Amino acid sequence: MARLRYVVGPLAIVGALLLTGGIAGQELPPWSNAPDGWTPALTPWGVPDLTGIWSSKHGTPLERPEEYAGREFLTDDEIAALNAARAQAEVAGEVAGRDVRASAGTPADVEGAYNNIFSTNLGTRYSRTKRTAMIVDPPDGRLPPYTPAADQSRLVREGLREQAREDRERAGVPYFVDLRYRYDNPEDTGILERCQGVRIPCTGGICGFSRMVQGPDSLTIYHEQSSGGGGYRLIALDGRPHPPAHIRQWLGHSVGRWEGDTLVVDTTNFTHQTPYLGSAGNLHLVERFRRVSPDLIQYQVTVEDETVWTRPWTMELALMLQDNARNQIGETGCHEGNYSMTSMLAGARLEEARGLR
Repeated sequence: MARLRYVVGPLAIVGALLLTGGIAGQELPPWSNAPDGWTPALTPWGVPDLTGIWSSKHGTPLERPEEYAGREFLTDDEIAALNAARAQAEVAGEVAGRDVRASAGTPADVEGAYNNIFSTNLGTRYSRTKRTAMIVDPPDGRLPPYTPAADQSRLVREGLREQAREDRERAGVPYFVDLRYRYDNPEDTGILERCQGVRIPCTGGICGFSRMVQGPDSLTIYHEQSSGGGGYRLIALDGRPHPPAHIRQWLGHSVGRWEGDTLVVDTTNFTHQTPYLGSAGNLHLVERFRRVSPDLIQYQVTVEDETVWTRPWTMELALMLQDNARNQIGETGCHEGNYSMTSMLAGARLEEARGLR
């Protein structure tokens, strides 16, 4: 206990001093709804309390649409109109297309069997930041230029996605399914069907909710991801370095430090199996978590990979506090491949036996 008092006491004092300077010297973002004179609650060891269940669900695009060029924020009226249009489209089945079923017994009906209640994007609205885009740097709200090699890969990926979209439209399939893949082997299926869990950064709404558990020497985050399998992160706050470059982890290796009232998390050592916008093993993230109101965390993440983009870029969104008493997160039970994978592989084996493959 003496050792614990020795550690916590100075940390509490230093944390309080840093917070005093941080809150007073750093302006809150314009979208913060903090009342006048508000300061974040502190943990027993003197740093802002981030514990809780937080939602990152939103409909703000990654890049700024052309119609909002030169504009960083939307007006309240514009957000209300956009959200109303989105809600109307959801009711009409125009978004995701899974509450309006196709004719019973048709392939389109089977492939669209999940209605919108199972969709991570259900109820998704523009972020509380009111931004026209998640990207805040570069200032134009657009991704920086790709390197020549990465640009070629991007064009190939976009071509495949466009072809898949055309195939689905031609077949009348409303649900996202890629008709061009053969699915002969387990490795041919996607990350969701193989229950491989989340990827980070979780900024597009795919990680609907995250639970943060805070301690003096670490922060743990569980990212929930519907039927795709969640993921755990351990962020060390004890000053340890990253491991050698040959040691790779599924969600990278994260270390953090407090800078005033902001938790800064540096993550590297990713594998090549969890790509993000064309980056994979060389991905480097710097995340910033800052409690800016009783129910909001300002979350910023800087993305860097010199083999993919010509410069680092940064995006921002709001993490929204949920009702911890009612919205309990259970560990994701991924059952997506229980029947679909065995059925697809059985079909491939039958075609092989008939000489069709």
